[in-house]
Amino acid sequence: MKLSLEQLVGLGGDGLTMAELEAEGAKIGGFLKGFEARRQGFPLLPKLRGPVLAVKELAEKLRGKFKDIVVLGIGGSALGITCVRDALLGSLWNFHGKTRLFVLDNLDTVGELERVIDADKTLFIVISKSGTTPETMAQYFYFKQKVSKENFVFITDAANGELREIGKEYGIPMLDIPDNVGGRFSVLTPVGLFPAAMMGVDIEELLRGADGMAALFMKDEWALNVPFQFAAAQYLLEWKYGVHITVMMPYSTRLSSLADWYAQLLAESIGKEGKGLTPVSALGVTDQHSQLQLYNEGPKDKLIVFVEVEREETPTIPRVERKALAYLSGLSFHQLMNTEKRGTEQALSEYKKPNVTISVPEVNAYELGQLFMFFEASIAFLGEYYRINAFDQPGVELSKQLTKQLLS
Repeated sequence: MKLSLEQLVGLGGDGLTMAELEAEGAKIGGFLKGFEARRQGFPLLPKLRGPVLAVKELAEKLRGKFKDIVVLGIGGSALGITCVRDALLGSLWNFHGKTRLFVLDNLDTVGELERVIDADKTLFIVISKSGTTPETMAQYFYFKQKVSKENFVFITDAANGELREIGKEYGIPMLDIPDNVGGRFSVLTPVGLFPAAMMGVDIEELLRGADGMAALFMKDEWALNVPFQFAAAQYLLEWKYGVHITVMMPYSTRLSSLADWYAQLLAESIGKEGKGLTPVSALGVTDQHSQLQLYNEGPKDKLIVFVEVEREETPTIPRVERKALAYLSGLSFHQLMNTEKRGTEQALSEYKKPNVTISVPEVNAYELGQLFMFFEASIAFLGEYYRINAFDQPGVELSKQLTKQLLS
């Protein structure tokens, strides 16, 4: 994975200089100390063997016994595994895959899902750390009346909560969510690893990639700490120029769900105390034709974050005889997509709009693990920049409390 910041500089009064960015490196050591004081466990996940072995053992026991897998979860319990499925298996996997994976992350698709699955041949993975998430538990109780307890696996708090108690009562297999890892940082816990393992994803490679990025996260040198570079650019652009919107625009359909996962990570972590950056999800080349007009000629309040895949096997366009379109001849669809990305990047720069590019050699488990850890680590640094706790979500909790009061 590489981070290119070149398109932030040379924008006159609307951009940063490389000297400004590199000077921020003096803050890394202090920020790391501040982060360590918060005792968050997500950077350590790649080195924890116990949860990985438990996931692999249970997946080996259950793999092949079910036609479909349904994840009952919301927010961090849903977005990460959706990203893993789309990135590593393909966004159309459920149309051709041997074992389909559905993520029931909203309440109004239960009936529709029932029309496309055989519930008796489906494994339901129920994910809730507290065990009281109303959306998830409502779905669990609905399907509980329809299938055997052998059709369930719970992923929840290691010691407490309603889901833990239900699991004990009925003898349902359970996997643990570490106490010091919040939901939006949980994709590299059993929350993401177990469904991935059930689909045949190489979770060891996913963790190996994340481990490499975690090592860079702990470096106090600017040139090595790419998560800090990204966070510093976001913060300085907002502080100096009012660039308060981060648009993530992967030029890869497989990585489109990464933008949705990151939207929660950024919004729920940094939007506090009147501060924050607003995430927007986009997709190249699709949103060149729906959003780019705004980004080029609209307000100067957006940082465009491109995610580019260097290599991907795609079909080739045949020879085109028509003179006006002959330039398409012999191109692969991937080449055409990346060329359009470069055109979009150049256009933004000519309009003096800041943009950065994150590139990966290809979409695989190792690179996806790197991306997950890269963005999570950058959020840790943003929290230190804004002097907030990036790991709680009081605004969400109030909504949950009021919902329960209304239902009661």
